[in-house]
Amino acid sequence: MALPMVSVLVPVRDGARFLRAAIESVLAQTLKDFELLIVDDGSQDETPEIVAEAARRDPRIRALSQPRTGLVAALNRGIAAARAPLIARLDADDIALPERLAHQTETMER
Repeated sequence: MALPMVSVLVPVRDGARFLRAAIESVLAQTLKDFELLIVDDGSQDETPEIVAEAARRDPRIRALSQPRTGLVAALNRGIAAARAPLIARLDADDIALPERLAHQTETMER
């Protein structure tokens, strides 16, 4: 299996309210060569179920979990698991415009 061009890293804790929209915004990217790493930092809401369901739907999604150790630990966990040469970060309560990854990778290549 070829390595993805971009690893999109989404750290989350108790983000069920917005997480689905964040995931869908990544899946709607015009650049399709990515992996989506979602690092659950000990959520106590429906976040783990949302992440697991998304990972079952799309093989580009990788679910990672850890006890509540904080944002920096979640980011470091995601970076350690990333397979792509480029890493994009997205908050769990944010959305990415459809051409975000395409524009950013083009800029990095230049």
